[in-house]
Amino acid sequence: MKAPRRKSAPLKSTKEKAYRASVLSLLPRFPEWLAGQELESAIILTTRLRFARNLIGEHFPHRQSKAARSKVIAKVRQSWETFSNAVKFVALDEIPTLEAGLLIERRLISPQMAQDTLPRGVFLWKERDISLMVCEEDHLRLAAILPGLQPRNAYNLLKPIEEELERRLPVAYDSEQGYLTSCPANLGEAIRISFFCHLPGLALTGEMEGLVQAVSDAGVTVRGFWGEGSEILGNIFQFTDGPSLSLKPEECLLRMETLGAQIVEREAMARIKLQGKPSIALQDKIARGLGILRACRMLEAQESLALFSAMRLGVDLGWIEGIDHRTISLLTLETGPAFLTLSLGGKAGASALQTLRANKVRKTFAKATFHA
Repeated sequence: MKAPRRKSAPLKSTKEKAYRASVLSLLPRFPEWLAGQELESAIILTTRLRFARNLIGEHFPHRQSKAARSKVIAKVRQSWETFSNAVKFVALDEIPTLEAGLLIERRLISPQMAQDTLPRGVFLWKERDISLMVCEEDHLRLAAILPGLQPRNAYNLLKPIEEELERRLPVAYDSEQGYLTSCPANLGEAIRISFFCHLPGLALTGEMEGLVQAVSDAGVTVRGFWGEGSEILGNIFQFTDGPSLSLKPEECLLRMETLGAQIVEREAMARIKLQGKPSIALQDKIARGLGILRACRMLEAQESLALFSAMRLGVDLGWIEGIDHRTISLLTLETGPAFLTLSLGGKAGASALQTLRANKVRKTFAKATFHA
Protein backbone atom coordinates (compact mmCIF):
# COMPACT_ATOMS: atom_id res chain seq x y z
CA MET A 1 0.00 0.00 0.00
CA LYS A 2 1.34 3.39 -0.92
CA ALA A 3 0.65 6.67 0.81
CA PRO A 4 -2.76 7.98 -0.29
CA ARG A 5 -2.65 9.88 -3.58
CA ARG A 6 -5.96 11.64 -3.33
CA LYS A 7 -5.81 15.24 -4.45
CA SER A 8 -4.98 17.52 -1.56
CA ALA A 9 -7.85 19.81 -0.71
CA PRO A 10 -7.15 23.55 -0.70
CA LEU A 11 -6.59 25.14 2.69
CA LYS A 12 -10.06 26.21 3.81
CA SER A 13 -9.34 28.25 6.90
CA THR A 14 -6.83 29.86 9.18
CA LYS A 15 -7.13 26.74 11.37
CA GLU A 16 -6.03 24.48 8.51
CA LYS A 17 -3.09 26.77 7.76
CA ALA A 18 -2.10 26.54 11.42
CA TYR A 19 -2.27 22.74 11.29
CA ARG A 20 -0.11 22.67 8.17
CA ALA A 21 2.46 24.87 9.90
CA SER A 22 2.38 22.66 13.00
CA VAL A 23 2.83 19.48 10.99
CA LEU A 24 5.81 20.83 9.08
CA SER A 25 7.44 22.50 12.09
CA LEU A 26 7.21 19.34 14.18
CA LEU A 27 8.94 17.15 11.63
CA PRO A 28 12.75 17.35 11.82
CA ARG A 29 14.65 17.22 8.56
CA PHE A 30 16.68 14.31 9.91
CA PRO A 31 14.53 11.82 11.85
CA GLU A 32 16.39 10.08 14.67
CA TRP A 33 16.00 6.72 13.01
CA LEU A 34 18.20 7.81 10.10
CA ALA A 35 21.21 7.88 12.41
CA GLY A 36 22.00 4.15 12.35
CA GLN A 37 25.26 3.28 10.60
CA GLU A 38 26.21 -0.05 12.22
CA LEU A 39 25.96 -3.37 10.37
CA GLU A 40 22.71 -4.28 12.10
CA SER A 41 21.22 -0.90 11.06
CA ALA A 42 21.93 -1.78 7.43
CA ILE A 43 19.73 -4.86 7.92
CA ILE A 44 17.24 -3.85 10.60
CA LEU A 45 16.67 -0.27 9.52
CA THR A 46 14.38 0.65 12.40
CA THR A 47 12.64 -0.66 15.50
CA ARG A 48 9.12 0.54 16.21
CA LEU A 49 7.44 -0.09 19.56
CA ARG A 50 3.92 0.91 20.51
CA PHE A 51 1.50 0.65 23.42
CA ALA A 52 -2.25 0.29 22.81
CA ARG A 53 -4.64 1.63 25.44
CA ASN A 54 -8.39 2.29 25.63
CA LEU A 55 -10.57 4.39 27.90
CA ILE A 56 -12.97 2.92 30.43
CA GLY A 57 -16.65 3.19 29.48
CA GLU A 58 -16.12 4.00 25.78
CA HIS A 59 -16.76 1.84 22.72
CA PHE A 60 -13.74 1.02 20.57
CA PRO A 61 -13.19 3.60 17.78
CA HIS A 62 -14.57 1.43 14.95
CA ARG A 63 -17.91 1.25 16.81
CA GLN A 64 -18.10 4.92 17.73
CA SER A 65 -20.19 7.65 16.19
CA LYS A 66 -18.73 11.00 15.19
CA ALA A 67 -19.97 12.53 18.45
CA ALA A 68 -18.54 9.71 20.56
CA ARG A 69 -15.14 10.00 18.94
CA SER A 70 -15.14 13.75 19.41
CA LYS A 71 -15.88 13.18 23.09
CA VAL A 72 -12.89 10.83 23.46
CA ILE A 73 -10.60 13.24 21.62
CA ALA A 74 -11.72 16.14 23.79
CA LYS A 75 -11.09 14.10 26.95
CA VAL A 76 -7.61 13.08 25.81
CA ARG A 77 -6.68 16.59 24.71
CA GLN A 78 -7.88 18.11 27.97
CA SER A 79 -5.77 15.66 29.95
CA TRP A 80 -2.72 15.59 27.72
CA GLU A 81 -2.10 18.99 26.15
CA THR A 82 -0.54 20.25 29.37
CA PHE A 83 2.00 17.40 29.37
CA SER A 84 4.76 19.28 27.51
CA ASN A 85 5.30 22.30 25.30
CA ALA A 86 7.09 19.97 22.88
CA VAL A 87 3.87 18.02 22.20
CA LYS A 88 1.34 19.28 19.65
CA PHE A 89 -2.05 17.84 18.68
CA VAL A 90 -3.04 17.63 15.00
CA ALA A 91 -6.67 16.84 14.12
CA LEU A 92 -6.41 14.65 11.02
CA ASP A 93 -9.97 15.38 9.90
CA GLU A 94 -9.09 19.09 9.71
CA ILE A 95 -5.92 18.97 7.59
CA PRO A 96 -5.52 18.32 3.85
CA THR A 97 -4.76 14.79 2.69
CA LEU A 98 -1.28 15.90 1.67
CA GLU A 99 -0.20 16.62 5.23
CA ALA A 100 -1.60 13.26 6.35
CA GLY A 101 0.41 11.64 3.57
CA LEU A 102 3.56 13.26 4.92
CA LEU A 103 2.86 11.83 8.37
CA ILE A 104 2.48 8.38 6.78
CA GLU A 105 5.81 8.74 5.00
CA ARG A 106 7.39 9.61 8.34
CA ARG A 107 5.63 6.58 9.88
CA LEU A 108 3.93 8.71 12.53
CA ILE A 109 0.42 7.54 11.58
CA SER A 110 -0.91 4.51 9.71
CA PRO A 111 -2.36 4.59 6.18
CA GLN A 112 -5.61 3.22 7.63
CA MET A 113 -5.85 6.14 10.03
CA ALA A 114 -5.31 8.66 7.25
CA GLN A 115 -8.11 7.12 5.20
CA ASP A 116 -10.65 7.20 8.03
CA THR A 117 -13.39 9.83 7.76
CA LEU A 118 -14.44 10.20 11.39
CA PRO A 119 -12.70 12.44 13.95
CA ARG A 120 -9.21 11.28 14.87
CA GLY A 121 -5.89 12.92 15.60
CA VAL A 122 -2.29 12.55 16.62
CA PHE A 123 0.00 14.14 19.20
CA LEU A 124 3.44 14.81 17.72
CA TRP A 125 6.61 15.24 19.75
CA LYS A 126 8.72 18.09 18.41
CA GLU A 127 12.11 16.88 17.18
CA ARG A 128 11.35 13.30 18.27
CA ASP A 129 10.02 10.28 16.37
CA ILE A 130 7.24 9.73 18.91
CA SER A 131 3.53 9.92 18.21
CA LEU A 132 0.31 9.31 20.13
CA MET A 133 -2.51 8.38 17.77
CA VAL A 134 -5.99 9.06 19.12
CA CYS A 135 -8.92 7.02 17.77
CA GLU A 136 -7.07 4.77 15.39
CA GLU A 137 -7.87 1.06 16.01
CA ASP A 138 -7.66 1.80 19.74
CA HIS A 139 -8.34 5.04 21.58
CA LEU A 140 -4.64 5.53 22.26
CA ARG A 141 -1.61 4.21 20.39
CA LEU A 142 1.70 5.52 21.65
CA ALA A 143 4.66 4.70 19.37
CA ALA A 144 8.36 5.45 18.92
CA ILE A 145 10.84 4.64 16.15
CA LEU A 146 14.57 4.14 16.74
CA PRO A 147 17.37 3.14 14.36
CA GLY A 148 18.58 -0.46 14.21
CA LEU A 149 17.77 -3.20 16.70
CA GLN A 150 16.60 -1.30 19.79
CA PRO A 151 13.34 -2.68 21.26
CA ARG A 152 14.56 -2.23 24.85
CA ASN A 153 15.61 1.37 24.32
CA ALA A 154 12.30 2.10 22.61
CA TYR A 155 10.45 0.59 25.57
CA ASN A 156 12.46 2.62 28.06
CA LEU A 157 11.79 5.77 26.06
CA LEU A 158 8.02 5.26 25.96
CA LYS A 159 7.30 3.65 29.33
CA PRO A 160 7.43 6.91 31.36
CA ILE A 161 5.06 8.52 28.85
CA GLU A 162 2.71 5.53 29.01
CA GLU A 163 2.71 5.69 32.81
CA GLU A 164 1.84 9.38 32.64
CA LEU A 165 -1.04 8.54 30.30
CA GLU A 166 -2.43 6.12 32.87
CA ARG A 167 -2.14 8.72 35.61
CA ARG A 168 -4.09 11.26 33.59
CA LEU A 169 -6.69 9.05 31.90
CA PRO A 170 -8.93 6.11 32.99
CA VAL A 171 -7.43 3.19 31.06
CA ALA A 172 -9.34 -0.08 30.63
CA TYR A 173 -7.58 -3.00 32.34
CA ASP A 174 -8.71 -6.48 33.36
CA SER A 175 -6.88 -8.57 35.97
CA GLU A 176 -7.05 -11.68 33.76
CA GLN A 177 -6.91 -10.30 30.21
CA GLY A 178 -4.65 -7.35 30.81
CA TYR A 179 -5.14 -4.12 28.87
CA LEU A 180 -8.37 -4.31 26.86
CA THR A 181 -7.88 -3.70 23.14
CA SER A 182 -9.95 -3.60 19.96
CA CYS A 183 -8.11 -6.63 18.54
CA PRO A 184 -8.00 -9.68 20.86
CA ALA A 185 -4.48 -10.47 19.65
CA ASN A 186 -3.28 -7.33 21.43
CA LEU A 187 -4.64 -8.24 24.86
CA GLY A 188 -2.24 -8.55 27.76
CA GLU A 189 0.52 -5.96 27.92
CA ALA A 190 -0.72 -4.58 24.57
CA ILE A 191 2.85 -3.97 23.42
CA ARG A 192 3.66 -4.44 19.75
CA ILE A 193 7.24 -4.44 18.42
CA SER A 194 8.09 -4.21 14.72
CA PHE A 195 11.33 -4.34 12.74
CA PHE A 196 11.66 -2.60 9.37
CA CYS A 197 14.24 -4.79 7.61
CA HIS A 198 16.19 -4.61 4.35
CA LEU A 199 16.78 -8.21 3.27
CA PRO A 200 18.06 -8.39 -0.33
CA GLY A 201 20.54 -11.15 0.52
CA LEU A 202 17.84 -13.56 1.67
CA ALA A 203 15.62 -12.56 -1.25
CA LEU A 204 18.34 -13.08 -3.87
CA THR A 205 19.59 -16.41 -2.42
CA GLY A 206 16.06 -17.80 -2.19
CA GLU A 207 16.22 -18.12 1.61
CA MET A 208 13.55 -15.55 2.43
CA GLU A 209 10.71 -18.07 2.26
CA GLY A 210 12.38 -20.23 4.91
CA LEU A 211 12.75 -17.26 7.26
CA VAL A 212 9.12 -16.22 6.75
CA GLN A 213 7.95 -19.74 7.55
CA ALA A 214 10.13 -19.95 10.65
CA VAL A 215 8.98 -16.64 12.14
CA SER A 216 5.36 -17.34 11.22
CA ASP A 217 5.52 -20.58 13.19
CA ALA A 218 6.73 -18.49 16.14
CA GLY A 219 3.75 -16.17 15.88
CA VAL A 220 5.51 -13.29 14.11
CA THR A 221 3.78 -11.60 11.17
CA VAL A 222 5.64 -10.48 8.03
CA ARG A 223 4.19 -7.43 6.28
CA GLY A 224 4.99 -5.12 3.40
CA PHE A 225 6.47 -1.65 3.11
CA TRP A 226 3.42 0.20 4.45
CA GLY A 227 2.45 -2.40 7.02
CA GLU A 228 -0.64 -4.58 7.18
CA GLY A 229 -2.07 -5.49 3.78
CA SER A 230 0.68 -3.78 1.77
CA GLU A 231 3.13 -5.17 -0.77
CA ILE A 232 6.86 -5.78 -0.44
CA LEU A 233 8.85 -2.91 -1.99
CA GLY A 234 12.60 -2.57 -2.29
CA ASN A 235 13.26 -5.88 -0.46
CA ILE A 236 11.98 -4.24 2.73
CA PHE A 237 9.96 -6.42 5.10
CA GLN A 238 8.22 -5.64 8.39
CA PHE A 239 8.38 -8.24 11.15
CA THR A 240 5.76 -7.72 13.86
CA ASP A 241 5.45 -9.78 17.02
CA GLY A 242 2.30 -11.75 17.73
CA PRO A 243 -0.09 -12.14 20.69
CA SER A 244 1.40 -11.35 24.10
CA LEU A 245 -1.50 -12.15 26.44
CA SER A 246 0.60 -14.38 28.70
CA LEU A 247 3.87 -12.47 28.31
CA LYS A 248 5.43 -9.85 30.56
CA PRO A 249 7.21 -6.85 28.98
CA GLU A 250 10.64 -8.38 29.62
CA GLU A 251 9.57 -11.56 27.80
CA CYS A 252 8.24 -9.57 24.84
CA LEU A 253 11.48 -7.62 24.59
CA LEU A 254 13.71 -10.68 24.92
CA ARG A 255 11.72 -12.59 22.28
CA MET A 256 12.05 -9.79 19.73
CA GLU A 257 15.71 -9.08 20.56
CA THR A 258 16.42 -12.76 19.88
CA LEU A 259 14.43 -12.65 16.65
CA GLY A 260 16.22 -9.49 15.54
CA ALA A 261 19.62 -11.04 16.14
CA GLN A 262 18.60 -14.08 14.10
CA ILE A 263 17.41 -11.91 11.21
CA VAL A 264 20.70 -9.99 11.22
CA GLU A 265 22.71 -13.22 11.28
CA ARG A 266 20.74 -14.85 8.45
CA GLU A 267 20.92 -11.79 6.22
CA ALA A 268 24.63 -11.26 6.94
CA MET A 269 25.36 -14.89 5.98
CA ALA A 270 23.33 -14.52 2.79
CA ARG A 271 25.33 -11.42 1.85
CA ILE A 272 28.59 -13.27 2.52
CA LYS A 273 27.42 -15.90 0.02
CA LEU A 274 26.69 -13.22 -2.55
CA GLN A 275 30.04 -11.56 -1.98
CA GLY A 276 31.96 -14.85 -2.01
CA LYS A 277 30.55 -15.91 -5.36
CA PRO A 278 29.40 -12.69 -6.99
CA SER A 279 27.43 -13.30 -10.15
CA ILE A 280 27.72 -11.14 -13.22
CA ALA A 281 23.95 -10.76 -13.09
CA LEU A 282 24.07 -9.24 -9.58
CA GLN A 283 26.95 -6.94 -10.48
CA ASP A 284 25.05 -5.87 -13.57
CA LYS A 285 21.89 -5.23 -11.53
CA ILE A 286 23.71 -2.93 -9.12
CA ALA A 287 25.87 -1.20 -11.72
CA ARG A 288 22.89 -0.72 -14.03
CA GLY A 289 20.85 0.65 -11.12
CA LEU A 290 23.56 3.20 -10.35
CA GLY A 291 23.64 4.19 -14.00
CA ILE A 292 19.90 4.83 -13.97
CA LEU A 293 20.06 6.91 -10.80
CA ARG A 294 22.91 9.02 -12.19
CA ALA A 295 21.23 9.65 -15.53
CA CYS A 296 17.43 9.42 -15.12
CA ARG A 297 15.21 12.34 -16.06
CA MET A 298 11.94 10.87 -14.71
CA LEU A 299 11.57 8.33 -11.91
CA GLU A 300 8.50 6.70 -10.36
CA ALA A 301 8.30 6.17 -6.60
CA GLN A 302 8.09 2.36 -6.74
CA GLU A 303 11.02 2.09 -9.14
CA SER A 304 13.12 4.35 -6.91
CA LEU A 305 12.60 2.03 -3.92
CA ALA A 306 13.84 -0.95 -5.92
CA LEU A 307 16.89 1.01 -7.09
CA PHE A 308 17.64 2.26 -3.57
CA SER A 309 17.57 -1.36 -2.38
CA ALA A 310 20.19 -2.29 -4.97
CA MET A 311 22.33 0.69 -3.89
CA ARG A 312 22.12 -0.30 -0.21
CA LEU A 313 23.28 -3.79 -1.09
CA GLY A 314 26.04 -2.39 -3.29
CA VAL A 315 27.30 -0.27 -0.38
CA ASP A 316 27.24 -3.27 1.97
CA LEU A 317 29.12 -5.46 -0.50
CA GLY A 318 31.74 -2.76 -1.01
CA TRP A 319 30.85 -2.25 -4.65
CA ILE A 320 29.35 1.22 -4.37
CA GLU A 321 31.44 4.11 -3.07
CA GLY A 322 30.68 7.77 -2.58
CA ILE A 323 27.38 7.35 -0.74
CA ASP A 324 26.19 5.85 2.56
CA HIS A 325 23.07 4.34 4.13
CA ARG A 326 22.05 7.52 5.92
CA THR A 327 22.00 9.46 2.66
CA ILE A 328 19.93 6.78 0.94
CA SER A 329 17.47 6.68 3.85
CA LEU A 330 17.08 10.46 3.80
CA LEU A 331 16.60 10.37 0.04
CA THR A 332 13.87 7.75 0.48
CA LEU A 333 11.98 10.24 2.67
CA GLU A 334 12.65 13.25 0.48
CA THR A 335 11.43 11.53 -2.68
CA GLY A 336 8.12 10.39 -1.17
CA PRO A 337 5.03 11.68 -3.04
CA ALA A 338 3.78 13.86 -0.17
CA PHE A 339 7.20 15.37 0.61
CA LEU A 340 7.85 16.20 -3.05
CA THR A 341 4.39 17.69 -3.55
CA LEU A 342 4.83 19.94 -0.52
CA SER A 343 8.22 21.06 -1.83
CA LEU A 344 6.43 22.15 -5.02
CA GLY A 345 3.97 24.27 -3.06
CA GLY A 346 1.28 21.64 -2.53
CA LYS A 347 0.27 21.08 -6.16
CA ALA A 348 2.01 18.77 -8.62
CA GLY A 349 1.07 16.26 -11.29
CA ALA A 350 2.63 12.84 -11.72
CA SER A 351 5.05 14.05 -14.39
CA ALA A 352 6.32 16.92 -12.24
CA LEU A 353 6.85 14.58 -9.27
CA GLN A 354 8.76 12.07 -11.38
CA THR A 355 10.95 14.83 -12.79
CA LEU A 356 11.72 16.35 -9.40
CA ARG A 357 12.44 12.91 -7.93
CA ALA A 358 14.86 12.19 -10.78
CA ASN A 359 16.60 15.53 -10.27
CA LYS A 360 17.10 14.81 -6.56
CA VAL A 361 18.51 11.31 -7.01
CA ARG A 362 20.67 12.32 -9.95
CA LYS A 363 22.30 15.05 -7.87
CA THR A 364 22.69 12.78 -4.83
CA PHE A 365 24.31 9.90 -6.75
CA ALA A 366 26.44 12.10 -9.03
CA LYS A 367 29.71 11.19 -7.23
CA ALA A 368 28.82 7.57 -6.45
CA THR A 369 30.95 4.99 -8.28
CA PHE A 370 30.81 1.23 -8.88
CA HIS A 371 33.81 -1.03 -8.25
CA ALA A 372 33.54 -4.83 -8.21
